[in-house]
Amino acid sequence: MQTQALTPEQQNWLKTNTIMPTLFVVIILGVFCGIFTCLFTGLKGTLFFTIFTAAASLLIFAVLVAVGMHVYNNLMDLHDGVAQVHTGKLNIKKQTHRSPRTFYAEFDHIGSVTIMGDVYEKLEEGKTYRVTYSPRTRRGWEVDLRS
Repeated sequence: MQTQALTPEQQNWLKTNTIMPTLFVVIILGVFCGIFTCLFTGLKGTLFFTIFTAAASLLIFAVLVAVGMHVYNNLMDLHDGVAQVHTGKLNIKKQTHRSPRTFYAEFDHIGSVTIMGDVYEKLEEGKTYRVTYSPRTRRGWEVDLRS
């Protein structure tokens, strides 16, 4: 297994993907606390308030877990400071059709990685590529054709 130091751009991408979701969660929690406070003053003890509190608590917990896992994976890749480099045959490439579009490439011995659209367009299934990626986020940084 080879590794390669993360470039400043890659480090910034990982930092942004830890800071922005955290900021989003803090803002959403503030909004929920405001709504909860307003409802608490007028509806305390009612069935609606009890159901709303339970549903909101479950939703907040699910969001915290999902965002926490996302932030943790980005922080760990950033903490490692290196990307892994492997060679593998491209089995399949696929994309989502909703906005924002996400592009994926699945390689032998590597698995599925998320790639940029310009890289996606150049890939040909069945060919062998040298892939530089972060292992936890599965972010493909570079995909180069091997002869």
